[in-house]
Amino acid sequence: MRDGTISTARKFIPILLVSALGILCVAGSATAQVTLADQNTTIHITTNSSAGMDSWVTDGQSILNQQWFWYRVGPSGGQSSLDTLPSTYTQIDAADIKATFTGADFIVTAKLGLSGSAPGNGTADLSLQFTVQNTSGSTLNFHFFEYSNFTLGGQNIATFVDSNDVFQSGSLGSITEDAAATGGSGFAAPMHYEANVFNSTLTSLTSGSPYVLDQASSSTGNVTWAFEWDLPIAVGKSSQFSKNIVVDVPEPATVGLVAAGLAGLYLVRRRRKS
Repeated sequence: MRDGTISTARKFIPILLVSALGILCVAGSATAQVTLADQNTTIHITTNSSAGMDSWVTDGQSILNQQWFWYRVGPSGGQSSLDTLPSTYTQIDAADIKATFTGADFIVTAKLGLSGSAPGNGTADLSLQFTVQNTSGSTLNFHFFEYSNFTLGGQNIATFVDSNDVFQSGSLGSITEDAAATGGSGFAAPMHYEANVFNSTLTSLTSGSPYVLDQASSSTGNVTWAFEWDLPIAVGKSSQFSKNIVVDVPEPATVGLVAAGLAGLYLVRRRRKS
């Protein structure tokens, strides 16, 4: 296997391809694409647009409109999407990628790993690990947002079981995501969350004003949901957090029965766990 690195730096006008390293520098107006694939699942990322992760297909079922990330430094000003920063994407293999985003006072590193399953099994898993490093000379108050718009068919329901876990179900199946701080932050979970209908949360994130997710724990219909991490990072230090997304899209003959019972089963499991 050969590493392939894609850089999206807005100062580069031409497209440069260095075949030995697989490095591609793309202008801000150009389109750069990354695809993760493993067994029954493919995920597509548009690297220079807030569309971000804009396709997830498991066993032929397309279940994602958009998942992407925004940030804000300090209490004022609006949020910006990660794609506005100079970035480098390194394709480790077909199912794994590493991305680095460089700001004036920080560096965000993301590692994504896709685990599909045998065709027809209907399940897939995506793990994401983030590290935010403070490269400034003072404490960095860094706010990081994950926004998700999955489409599972029919009337969708999204519920935050607790501050770490969200569950979404529809006629095609279900999605669960577990999010946690894993080191350096001093927090065990995201600080805020929000379930809403499209496109209320996205409008707030892109309004140009500072936004804090409103702790709404459930929504029905054309649902979206989001997590927020508020991270005070000391000089020279880093904060780490991770999330894991599990998709279950059963075969059509069983979808109706599964969708009807998934939400209740998940709630019971979470209560027993706690």
